[in-house]
Amino acid sequence: MRLTTIFLMLALALAPGALFAHGEAPQAAHGGMMQEAHEMWLELVVRDKDVTLYVLDEAKKPVPSAQVSGTVTVLAGGKPHKVVLSPAEGNSLHGELPVGATGRVAATVSLKIDGKAMSARFTPSA
Repeated sequence: MRLTTIFLMLALALAPGALFAHGEAPQAAHGGMMQEAHEMWLELVVRDKDVTLYVLDEAKKPVPSAQVSGTVTVLAGGKPHKVVLSPAEGNSLHGELPVGATGRVAATVSLKIDGKAMSARFTPSA
């Protein structure tokens, strides 16, 4: 009984590292901000009014944009702006802000990938 208890405690102590180890974030291939969301990697690029989101799976492989739908809310000019993202080429989704913003912005992304809902938060320091 004592050996079983020790084994169980050891397994529980080691489990969080194994469960949450998704590796390092991939490089931002398009100069945007990277964020992990439910075993996916998202790259958010904001240039003036253009908003582009690139989606990678856990293995860092592109997810076809036809499988993804969603919105992004970007804080620009001190106000939140909700933008519907439309599938674009490859693994990218595109939307347009009503006002310009560039670079590292605060944003929240809400997506459905093959019907599975997920969200991610981007901050200027992320």
